[in-house]
Amino acid sequence: MAMKLRRIFLLLLLPVAMIPQTAHPPAFEVASVKLSDRQAGSWFRFLPGGRLSATSWTKQTIQVAWDVEDYQVSGGPDWLGTDWYDIEAKAPAADATQDDMKLMLRSLLNERFKLRIHQEMKEFPVNNLVVDKNTPKLRPLKDGEKSLCSRDNSNVCGIRTMAQLANNLHHTILGPVFDKTGLEGNFDILLLFDVYSIRGQTPPPGYDQPSLYTALQQLGLRLEQQKTSLPVIVVDGIERPTEN
Repeated sequence: MAMKLRRIFLLLLLPVAMIPQTAHPPAFEVASVKLSDRQAGSWFRFLPGGRLSATSWTKQTIQVAWDVEDYQVSGGPDWLGTDWYDIEAKAPAADATQDDMKLMLRSLLNERFKLRIHQEMKEFPVNNLVVDKNTPKLRPLKDGEKSLCSRDNSNVCGIRTMAQLANNLHHTILGPVFDKTGLEGNFDILLLFDVYSIRGQTPPPGYDQPSLYTALQQLGLRLEQQKTSLPVIVVDGIERPTEN
């Protein structure tokens, strides 16, 4: 008995790093990965019963697993952006949450794609969506009230909050946009701007819309540029998976 107690006491004195680790990263119980012939219409569906159904290109799968944007994944071969896969997987527990399954998606990438990464911080030019001169010109929506938005008066129909607007602008200007307005609640956001100039295209004859920045000013908003450090996933190695 004394020998057993002495062994336990010595184990407690060991540094944490020296204690054997028995925990394993969460993983799907079953998973199917198949090369897809799709090139548009990606999705990630976290379904009841701990099921994941996804179709996407490889780089986006990494983005979803680590909750980062496209610009926060770097390195790796060109096929990260061209090879699409259908993924069907089931978690061991039926009550697995979306966050649980994202961790399992990391394990799937490590095991099936032999993914090796490291994380680092990188400085990015970002845009903060802010109130212009403290004069927002946004009409709040009452509970149950429908938006006046249509294809004729806005490029962002279906968007009601500042966070949603910032996310939409991120995809519009292809760069980080963060909501720094401090405005809460739902608004009838009517934002009509020149989409051609942003894409570097020539507008059709008769097309006359203001720039994005002018359109935002009409709502009492603006984009304020700055530089900030954000986490980046760097792909050190990855292999195309064998299908099953």
